Amino acid sequence: MRIYSNQSRLFCLDFLKAVSIVAIVSYNSIFVPISTYQNHADFLETLFTPLRFCIPVFLTISFFLLGKQLDNQGNKKKSSLLFEHLQHVFILTLFWFAIASIFKFASGNSILQICRDIYQGKIFPDSYYFLVILQLFPIYFVFKRWLHSNYSVLLLIVLQWLIFFGIYISLTSSSTQGIVEVLKNLNHPLIIYWLVYIALGIFIYRQFNLIASISKGIELSTKVFLLCLMSIILMFDYQWLIKITNGTMQPFDYATISCIISAIAMFLCFASIQETHLSVLGEFLIKLLSKYSLGIFCINGILSQVFFYVGTKLFYQASFSLIEILVIKVISWIVLLALSLSLSVLLARFGLKKMVC
Repeated sequence: MRIYSNQSRLFCLDFLKAVSIVAIVSYNSIFVPISTYQNHADFLETLFTPLRFCIPVFLTISFFLLGKQLDNQGNKKKSSLLFEHLQHVFILTLFWFAIASIFKFASGNSILQICRDIYQGKIFPDSYYFLVILQLFPIYFVFKRWLHSNYSVLLLIVLQWLIFFGIYISLTSSSTQGIVEVLKNLNHPLIIYWLVYIALGIFIYRQFNLIASISKGIELSTKVFLLCLMSIILMFDYQWLIKITNGTMQPFDYATISCIISAIAMFLCFASIQETHLSVLGEFLIKLLSKYSLGIFCINGILSQVFFYVGTKLFYQASFSLIEILVIKVISWIVLLALSLSLSVLLARFGLKKMVC
């Protein structure tokens, strides 16, 4: 029996959140040191590069939902809702960063190193997402009237492209290495890498009916082609970024045009997806993963560090073939996702629903 959700809830957002969280978990799912598969590390990284759409899609969804909630407020002061959102993200950040810090301290990290990891958004994998949101929300609050104009998305895409182009020039020119060194030394998730996703989220929300209509009119074969093309662009862009950064990608790992393209492509391909397009089990899993995506996001990052610490102790002298490391990654991916989801459900039942949903 199929259970239909509230009609005001868009299933495509559940689908994109679910797919994105599965992709995020994949990046944290190798629990053995890189030295054990050094010869295959570059190939493995390239193979899973197409999954880098996950963070751009999450950010776009965040501002899509914010725009939707603001429109649903009616006469209630919208600034109070923005403050509530910012307060909630701040509490989430404190909660999960505190738990991750305890694990870090227990594993022998110094207080100074923990503070550095918090500043750089590395206290657990992808934790910089919270720091980015904490910076982008005030930007949205200040410029919210302008951001809802028809031309804001175009201007921000152009601005973001110019910023990325400037970073590319700085990375490839010897005369601008000083700028690169400053950004590398900061090694902080600055808003200059993420500004476009505010306007992109608001624009997609405002034009969602049109985008869903376009998506519905695109043939399945064309969507498959678009996703394959997106994957190739992401892989090419990533390899080029590795080359111009000499392998030291942070903090530029998401400072790419391909990341913007990936968010647009994912919405174009899946904006029209409905519950009826999937089996009952598929619908249930999508909604479950979407509901607990926040908890999975944080728990998988923390657990992956614990498992990696154990794996390093156990397998530091091992050597794995390409097939072996792929099998390890897939199994670890499934286990990490299942554990993160289970713990999220458990925490919700113990009264911490706001921390995981």
